[in-house]
Amino acid sequence: MNIYIEVENFYKEFPGKFLLALNIVSKNCNIYIAHRSDIQLAALKGLISPGVIHLKDVNSLDENYNIIKKLHSKGFIFTAQDEEPGITIDDYDKFSTRRMIDGKTFEFIEFYFSWGKRDLNILKKKYAKYKTQFILAGSLKIKFLDNYKINEKQIIEFKSKLGIKKKIILIPTSIASPIAIRRFADWLHSFKEGKNLNDKLKSEKRFFNTFKQATQNLEKFIELIRFLESNMEDFEIILKSHPDEKIDDWKKLIDIKSEKIHYVDNISVQELIMFSDVIIQNGSSVVLDAFFSKKPIITYEPLVFKEDTNKTFPNSFGKKFSSKEDLKKYLKNGNFEILADEKNMLILRERLHILENTDYPLSYFIKAWKKIREEKFSNSKNYFQINHLNIFIRELKRRIKKYINFFIKLADDNNITNHKFPNINMNYVKELHKNLSLYNSKLEEIKISKLDDRILEIKIN
Repeated sequence: MNIYIEVENFYKEFPGKFLLALNIVSKNCNIYIAHRSDIQLAALKGLISPGVIHLKDVNSLDENYNIIKKLHSKGFIFTAQDEEPGITIDDYDKFSTRRMIDGKTFEFIEFYFSWGKRDLNILKKKYAKYKTQFILAGSLKIKFLDNYKINEKQIIEFKSKLGIKKKIILIPTSIASPIAIRRFADWLHSFKEGKNLNDKLKSEKRFFNTFKQATQNLEKFIELIRFLESNMEDFEIILKSHPDEKIDDWKKLIDIKSEKIHYVDNISVQELIMFSDVIIQNGSSVVLDAFFSKKPIITYEPLVFKEDTNKTFPNSFGKKFSSKEDLKKYLKNGNFEILADEKNMLILRERLHILENTDYPLSYFIKAWKKIREEKFSNSKNYFQINHLNIFIRELKRRIKKYINFFIKLADDNNITNHKFPNINMNYVKELHKNLSLYNSKLEEIKISKLDDRILEIKIN
């Protein structure tokens, strides 16, 4: 059986999905990781044989629903876990409606893997009319953090590659709307909620207020980064851009030449956390990755947000500062604290399934997909069928088009899909594979290659 795993934001989602793929691949199961558009197009054109498509969300817009319906009729089976679980958001019921609309795509989903008890119970009740089986699974990202090991030699190599000589401050950006890659009008249109004009006008006003606050926050973070660059002798800064932002835009915004600021967008934030000494954030879900990695967290909150309430929970973690001068004193002192109060932990345990069992959440996916294979694909003759020739021809056409576009200067900067999921960097994938194999030597035996620049194949040698 082939399993096709969707990834939208490559350096955000890939590490956890890659770990899952390495642990489930077998003689009875090949794994392919690609962007949703590449999987759907290959399936519609018959380039890949029917198998399981693991969705990165339950997108129920008509366009996506109709494609899934058509692929279901061709014999494809669907499972899903939403990569935006709303852990930082208090009103998950409202959030899930905005994410899934009417949820009609659940009609075709065999298994849905929830992050915690909260989303499990709400979605199970909300979409009870469908036959989807809801499984309390937890987070692949957190599982990745348990499995990703680095040693002193790797830290030295990492710093040498970036030219870092001092301790590292990691700043994961989370500004969004003012500098997002999505056009302003498109962002505003997607933000509007409600069936009548009055409701839409309320959400429109809320959007503009959020936009103003985000712009003010952007200004404060630009000031902070410049301030730290000129005032901190013992630290250098890694700036990791959010998937909805461009790292080149941050270079323009900071607008200073410095060997102490390093702009990174081609490695996952989970890996960067491991190499860093302290994290400075505001309203980023990355705070959870840092917390589980036992890294000290600083929440820089120069402004109190009234509209963007999803910042409240992540900003309750770590040491909080409202002035850059006080933050500087804390950094210079060097006695960092890892903070999360009892109330935070109760909320977190409701929203994120946390177990001591080292097999979670991989075992839940493995059991579900094994059941699908036994019930749906045990007698399939075209088990692993992939049309390599047509995929090669498609890739050749894509490269010719890219070459022509380069020559006549047709910029591809506005292609959001390619920004979030660039052509697969095999050097990065191989390095990640090597690091994960330190934890489990059996993973070394797995063959990893590309079908083309945008589809990764994982199989047993």
